[in-house]
Formats: sequence, structure tokens, C-alpha cells
Amino acid sequence: MNDKPLVSVIIVNFNGKKYLRRCFESLLAGTYKNIEIIFVDNGSSDASIEFVRENFPHVTVIDNQSNLGLSIASNRGAQAAKGAYLFFYNNDTIADERLIEKLTRKLQEEPATGICGCRTLTYDGKTVINEGVHCDIFGYPYGKGEIFYVDAAIFIRRDLFERLGGFDEKMFLYGEDRDICWRCWLYGYAVKVVPEAVFYHDSACISEDLRAYITSLNKRFLGEYNAMRSLLKNYSLPFLVAIMPLYIAINIAEAFAFIVSGQPEVFGKAYLKAYAQLLRDLADIREKRRIIQRERKISDFELLRHMMKISGKLRLLFKMGIPHFGKDIKYTGN
Repeated sequence: MNDKPLVSVIIVNFNGKKYLRRCFESLLAGTYKNIEIIFVDNGSSDASIEFVRENFPHVTVIDNQSNLGLSIASNRGAQAAKGAYLFFYNNDTIADERLIEKLTRKLQEEPATGICGCRTLTYDGKTVINEGVHCDIFGYPYGKGEIFYVDAAIFIRRDLFERLGGFDEKMFLYGEDRDICWRCWLYGYAVKVVPEAVFYHDSACISEDLRAYITSLNKRFLGEYNAMRSLLKNYSLPFLVAIMPLYIAINIAEAFAFIVSGQPEVFGKAYLKAYAQLLRDLADIREKRRIIQRERKISDFELLRHMMKISGKLRLLFKMGIPHFGKDIKYTGN
């Protein structure tokens, strides 16, 4: 067996030109040399594509010409990839020199591990941003605990990625990483973080938003839609019947809190919009659910061992209060 299989690094970009030199140079300077970089651009207007073609001519460039969302772009990158391993990686990062070496070795040594994530530090290396994500039974991320999914960097075997069906292309942004890790667990593989696999992430905007608990209408819409879509696809019918009424009750309580706090538009422009989109997509959800439930290898009882049993949303509400809505992101999904 070749102990240095090809790793395809897939980087989705939207107006991230300012990050690209550091990102690419750190990957190319790493100890693991058998890599290809696939750059998928989602309609950037900052000359990102021209920059890559001029400065990194060996990088494969895919020009989507418009913002298709993270899932579709990632899947297009995977389709163009030649590697035995796929590494979905953020552009606003700097890789430690042994990052890919450590991730590859982990999956080579542990056949039962399906997806690996990394230890994420701030650019200055002083603060740990992320070492995997803990979440509740509704798929909502919260704090530290048992690792359920990884984000910002997903390292996976190509054959498993194809078995899982790739990223859910109806998930434009937010939660697509949680969803594929959820399916990885269901198919009988573990999701782990490799602490020695380190990269440095631009966390400025993240820390500011968390400090003030700022969100946006489209972010809330996408978050709610994607979370409910995952629940409907991934839970067995008995658990789904038990979970969904609780989830809806939490949504109603949230909507009431927003109305009381003087933000009544949230109810219609985020929550009702998410439910309406789910109804339109029911046929697609039902088909994906059929495949997942047919292929799953573990029960929901086993899955719940990796999840927090109380609502992360409610815990966050009590800790930080009602979120405030700031500038909207542009949603161009279908």
C-alpha cells in the first residue's frame, strides 16, 4: 500500500483573495507533499481567480460564476478531485507544516474513523478556537463535550464521502458540516479530532459576533431550515416523532421572545420562511431520508451517547440573552 496517497485539498472561496497567499503557501510548505489543491470560486468580484491563476498556476480552478453555496461548491471540488483523501478546508487559514501528515496518518491507522477534524487556533497561536463541536439532540452546537462534528476543515476518505452522498446541496450555508458528520456516525464510522493536526484561523469576525450574540435574518433562516432538514433525514421515525414537537415548541418560544424584545419580523422572515421551504422540499427530503435509513448501521440510542440531552439554544439564551439581528448575508440558494 502506498503510504503517501494523494490528498485533494478543496478550498471554496467567495471574495477571499486577501487570505489566499498565506493559505496556499502554508499548505505547499507542509511536510506532506503528495497533495493537489482544488480552488472552487463562488462568483467572487475581488479578482480571486486571476490571483490564483497568476500566482499558483498548478492549482486546479473551478469557476462557478455565481454564489452556489458551500455544499454545491464543495461537491464540485470533490468531483474534480483525484485523491484517495478529500480535505475540505477554509480559505482564511494558515496550516501547520504537519497538518495533512497528521490527518492522513490518523485515517490510515484507524479504519473505524470516518472523518477527522483539527485543532484550530487564532492566528497568533494563543487561543484555541475549536477542537470539534458538541451539540444537542436537535443538532444545535453548544460548548465543549463529546465531539459530534467538526467544522472549518473536514478530512475524509473519498470512498466514504461518495457513500455518504457528499454534502447536502440544499444546505446553502451553515450546518452542512454537522449533517455530513451525522451521516458518518449513522453509517458506523467515528468522527474525531486530531489534536496534533493544527491550523490557524482568522477569528476576528467570529469573536465579535459571539461577544454580542449577533445574528441575521438569513443566517437564522438557513440555520433553522438546515437543522430541521437534518432531523427529518437522519432520525428514525420513533425518535423523529418524539423530537420534532419539542423542536417546534422551542421555535415557538424563541419567536415569542423575539416579538417581546421588539424584533417581530424574525418570526416571519426566519422561522415561517424556513418551514415554508421545508414543505417545498419534502419530496427531496423524503428520498434522501429513504437512502439514509436504509444504509444506517447504528441506532439513535447509540447516536445519542454523543449528544447533549438538553437544548443548547435554551442554555445559550439563559447565558447570553436574546440575540440581536445585524446585517444580513446574501442568500442566493435554490
